[in-house]
Amino acid sequence: MRRELRIAGLVLFAGFSAVGCVQGPEADAYGNFEAVGVIVSADCNGKLLDFQVDEGTRLRRGEIVGWVDTTQLLLQRDQLMAELNVCRAQLPQKDKQLDVIREQLAKTRHELKRVKALAEADASTAQQVDNLTYDAEILQKQLEAEESNLDIQTRTLLARMEPIRQQILQVQDRIDHAYVVNPVAGTVLAKYAEQYELASIGKPLYKIANLDTLILRAYVEEPQLASIRLGQTVRVAVDSAYVGAAKFSGRIGWIADQAEFTPKVIQTRDERVNLVYALKIYVPNPGALKIGMPAEVFFDTDNDTVDK
Repeated sequence: MRRELRIAGLVLFAGFSAVGCVQGPEADAYGNFEAVGVIVSADCNGKLLDFQVDEGTRLRRGEIVGWVDTTQLLLQRDQLMAELNVCRAQLPQKDKQLDVIREQLAKTRHELKRVKALAEADASTAQQVDNLTYDAEILQKQLEAEESNLDIQTRTLLARMEPIRQQILQVQDRIDHAYVVNPVAGTVLAKYAEQYELASIGKPLYKIANLDTLILRAYVEEPQLASIRLGQTVRVAVDSAYVGAAKFSGRIGWIADQAEFTPKVIQTRDERVNLVYALKIYVPNPGALKIGMPAEVFFDTDNDTVDK
């Protein structure tokens, strides 16, 4: 009985060994998956009062994920607004200030017209006409001088107000940038800051990448360049927990124009060559692919079935 069990075990082990030794067709290229990550930084200095970001969280584009304390900026803006209001209050009311001289001038001209009519009828003297004419000319010059003076005052105050307006716009822009707005839709890969920490302009807060499509950076030898082209569909295979390998469809989106030495991370079945060309293959990710995962590439997909 023991002998029969021993023989059965040897047969079963031999069967597993035979299956493990079976290898599929050799891949045309090898590489690792990567993604284009975006590092989101702070655009304002201050305490990070709110920061709703966790690693692995999916964020929408334009989503507000946090904001920096803007108390000092708000106080600075209010101070500038007060200075602007003071300048506005000092703007001369041109029409009201000139109305008095205009009324005097109109009254003098009316009186001059009446005196001239009396002079023609010998009811008034030429001296009265000359005096009123002189008074009208003086009032006219006063009106022009006052009007010019008020224009100068207005232009001076407006020129003083313009820099204050620009400072208000600058402060308001800094206030608007106190909100942390997520720039791209994707998944948070790394988190570099925590809530209530001090943030500064340019300080990284988190890293995000769109994992819906990963980039497989693979390498080929120079003789293989003639058989590939941009936009070509290829088959990508990765190790799977099940028997065989999981297969995906990819598209060649970039081919290097210069050769480079074989990266150390590339492990091929044959002996490495000295120089290779890099490829970028865009592979839709159903969720099973991960950054850094190794993969094999097969250029001839005519006779192979690609898993969707």
